[in-house]
Amino acid sequence: MLRAFAILLSLPMLLPMYPCPPKTADGTEEKIDSIVNFYNTDKPGGQLAVSLDGRVIYSKYWGLADIENKVPLMTETLIEAGSVSKQFTAAAILLLEKQGKLSLDDDVAKYIPTLPSYGHRILIRHLIHHTSGLREWSDIAELAGWPLALNVPDNPAVLAIICRQKSLNNLPGTIFRYSNSNYILLALITEKVSGVTFAAFTKKHIFERAGMTHTRWRDAFGEVIPMRSQAYEVKNAEFRSLMPDNAIHGPGGLLTTAEDLLKWNEFYLSGKLGGKALLAKQTGLDTLSNGLLNNYAAGLFVENNTKRVFHHGGATAGYRAKLVCSPDLRLSVAWLSNTSMLDTAGRDPAMEVFQLLSGPSDNSPKPDAEKTVQISPEKLKQFTGLYKSGHSGRDVEITSGPEGLLLSGTPLKPLGENRFKFHSIALYFGGNGELIVTPPSSEPMLYQITDTPTPASPQEYASKYYSEEANAWIEIKNTNGKLTANLASGPAYSMESYRTDGFLVPDLKADIVFKRNKQKKVSAMEVSTQRSLRVLFERR
Repeated sequence: MLRAFAILLSLPMLLPMYPCPPKTADGTEEKIDSIVNFYNTDKPGGQLAVSLDGRVIYSKYWGLADIENKVPLMTETLIEAGSVSKQFTAAAILLLEKQGKLSLDDDVAKYIPTLPSYGHRILIRHLIHHTSGLREWSDIAELAGWPLALNVPDNPAVLAIICRQKSLNNLPGTIFRYSNSNYILLALITEKVSGVTFAAFTKKHIFERAGMTHTRWRDAFGEVIPMRSQAYEVKNAEFRSLMPDNAIHGPGGLLTTAEDLLKWNEFYLSGKLGGKALLAKQTGLDTLSNGLLNNYAAGLFVENNTKRVFHHGGATAGYRAKLVCSPDLRLSVAWLSNTSMLDTAGRDPAMEVFQLLSGPSDNSPKPDAEKTVQISPEKLKQFTGLYKSGHSGRDVEITSGPEGLLLSGTPLKPLGENRFKFHSIALYFGGNGELIVTPPSSEPMLYQITDTPTPASPQEYASKYYSEEANAWIEIKNTNGKLTANLASGPAYSMESYRTDGFLVPDLKADIVFKRNKQKKVSAMEVSTQRSLRVLFERR
């Protein structure tokens, strides 16, 4: 049942330590080639480039940029970098702060006055470090039927969705929860403060200065962009076109090349972007309100083992990307691909190459400086049970024994009354049977405790529900005792009961909890996805 945690511990995001200098011996090129041996000349492909001490030591490309027209992919071919884009958006904000035009401690409402007041200030630094609590705009749009029934073409349209949200996932500064909404707002703040478009500001102050001559934003839907590759997914063993269908940029939308990404790493890591002070903010970590360190810097995941490692991956439509570097080793690896075909294989070529060149890893356990606390057995027992999540499709079972709380037979380390650790995975038990699981270099996953559901007729839930936040309807239908959630765009998703008034919707990667009024009648439901919690839909 807890096989999920074994999987989490083996993910490439959990970086080993790198005590040895990079290898430069003969045969390195052949070893890299053997890692990137999955591309074919007649299929979509990619680029991979490596730099050491500021010098490009490897740069190759494979496959086709356009299958239909048999256009080969080249070094100069533009490939979308997905969320690797975020470090450039964060850098633009840091440059504006250096120019004295804003402060990371400014209230976001100062620049986005339409943002609702949630009773707690959201600061610019909260946006940068993904601690604002703002819901993920795309999850809300998906509940409303996007992209099939709702067109969300650009940043202003997304802002309207963000500003419709009446509540937050969490209080600002309390937890890291990845949300592209944060970086949409950062791009809009850049435009408001600088007085020019986000694309113009970054071109002048970042791309041109770094020598990134092949880099630009995808900021106009339908624009013909020379040298841009087409993106592809694999369905039924065949490649199918899967291109971005919007003009959203800031959290993603960067069109670039692997060699340009290496230029960026060399530029900002050498302090040329804005000096040592700006570099410290770009790579520095923030502390959450509970005193724990958030390892998401300014658009970068940061690992501090024997050697520092900065990394970020990206995925938009069929495009995939990864940029990883160690400033201590002066080593950078950039990978871009115009196909998502590696998703099911679990391959991470950039990290594989990085590990190859970094030398053997030292997996000896690090001393744990976190202090344990004593918790009474009675207190611990309230946390035991089977937890489920429609987001992950996995189960977590917490048991207890003489050693305390157990997960897969392994004792949890108590760090507070509600906080525990399982190896490097953080667990937080909230109220109402919630469990938040946070692997390193990843975002929290919400689980709900199961119980024996109170008998209820499926017909009690069958109705239409409307959300002002999503500006959309969801209809719950009862067909022969089986419930489905039907979105505005047409798809019907099966629902699985796991607790009283609680249902998993695995294919939608969501949970639904029905709410009852004083008369015990179902009056509303809350829909939670991984990045957007408790979106209210009222029965109409």
